[in-house]
Amino acid sequence: MGLPGSGKGKQSELLSAKTGYPICSTGAELRKLAAGGSALGKKVADIMATGGLNPSWLATYVFQKSILELPLDNGVIFEGVGRKKEEAQLFAEICEWLGRDFRIINLVVAEDTSRDRLNKRRDIESRADDHPDVLNERFKNYHTSTSPALDYFRSIGKVIDIDGEPLPEVVEKEIQEKLSQL
Repeated sequence: MGLPGSGKGKQSELLSAKTGYPICSTGAELRKLAAGGSALGKKVADIMATGGLNPSWLATYVFQKSILELPLDNGVIFEGVGRKKEEAQLFAEICEWLGRDFRIINLVVAEDTSRDRLNKRRDIESRADDHPDVLNERFKNYHTSTSPALDYFRSIGKVIDIDGEPLPEVVEKEIQEKLSQL
């Protein structure tokens, strides 16, 4: 978890390469839906284009499908799961029911750093949700929806805070160090 542009995608890739665990990215799955052109995809695309969050039932469907089909001896890296408090609670409930432990890696970056990174990404990837007009809405959604979800995960002792400001390799090293202590 972390602000938009905090490095969640990059750190998920690095952690996946280290562990061999697949990545389940809610955002990536929703972008696939949006690109598909179906009625659902068009609705998802409209919401994403304004920086909004899609309904919790859709986000939870994406992660439920992944975790419920995952063999018990396999791990998975979720990126962008639990962005609303009700999603976080459901995620924790499902993991508990399945007997799966989990941790939330929270990448802590300043909003200015986040904006700078998103502006650079927009120039490279041309993602519509990185447009300056959309960013304010994304940050607003983070503070009103994702922060309470993060607070919930913190209340049940599942959050590992990581300084997301340094270079990706430094952040990756801190993640590995903290995970190895579990």
